Amino acid sequence: DEVDALAEALESVRGVIVAGAGAGGAGVHALADRVGWPVLADPRSGARVPARTTVAAFDAILRHPRFAADHRPDVVLRLGEPPASKVLAQWLAASSARQVAVQAPGRWIDPDRTAEIVVAGDPARLVAALAKRLGGAAASGAPWLARWARAEELAQRAIDDRISSLDASSEPAVARQLLASLPDGAALVVSSSMPVRDLEWFGAPRLGVDVFSNRGANGIDGVVSTAVGVALARRSPTALLIGDVAVLHDTNGLLNAATRGIDLTIVVVDNDGGGIFSFLPQATELGADVFERLFGTPHGVDVAALAAVHGIPEVAAAGEGSGVRLVRVRTDRAENVTVHEELNRAVVDALG
Repeated sequence: DEVDALAEALESVRGVIVAGAGAGGAGVHALADRVGWPVLADPRSGARVPARTTVAAFDAILRHPRFAADHRPDVVLRLGEPPASKVLAQWLAASSARQVAVQAPGRWIDPDRTAEIVVAGDPARLVAALAKRLGGAAASGAPWLARWARAEELAQRAIDDRISSLDASSEPAVARQLLASLPDGAALVVSSSMPVRDLEWFGAPRLGVDVFSNRGANGIDGVVSTAVGVALARRSPTALLIGDVAVLHDTNGLLNAATRGIDLTIVVVDNDGGGIFSFLPQATELGADVFERLFGTPHGVDVAALAAVHGIPEVAAAGEGSGVRLVRVRTDRAENVTVHEELNRAVVDALG
């Protein structure tokens, strides 16, 4: 049957599982144990949990040229939507691996057209069926997986060490620390652009928090409203990690939010503009004035004052206050690029 055919297609010692949004949660690790493969887990997948098979720092790890070259897989099982990492996407595209993509019906997302087999179905059910079909003793001690696990261990330690030496208000530190600080049962909504990338690249594995994000053609529209909706639906502590421009794209989402009886902390990374563009070629190819006018787009809006108009108070840190409240973290766009470079360099150095 289809499961048997897919199991045969996945027969390889050198394989990886890429788990994105819609991957079906932590059940993927049962399959990973069976085949001895690492799970490169997006925080939206529900699979970024503390486990020997989890690799969370894949973006930084794959920036190590020798590791990336020596660990090209023969087979890739892609579950759910692709992560945001361009480094991962390029590594997969160049790997020449046999790639199998499993996504919900109507969700065929394969921008590089590298999937040899595309399965329209529930990734969680298929993963469970594959794990049962493969059976046998767990292969989690395989040397292939052990090397990935060691790289993840070194990377997480390097990220912790480097972040502890940086300003606590750096953008990667905010993403990592916000995720770690939330109580069990909480939800974290992450905006597009840099917040979702910072959480993907630097968020550590943990249990107990569900991560949501709007990815796709919507861009940064409607993010505040999404967070309000998540908080209303779940009736549990909810945090929103969002940039200042995304807040301004959905100020209507603040309307009456303070009267909805929800527990929502809005953490605004405020660098007065579009921070992601500072990572792109135009940041150095254009003159500073032209870049700022076309891409940096500084607005000068006081987002805390804007929230106050809607009855939403500013608090000093996530975890303080109740109801709907706002935490503003001021950052510098140019310094943020340097921080990312330092963190990635720390991981590369740690891998040797």
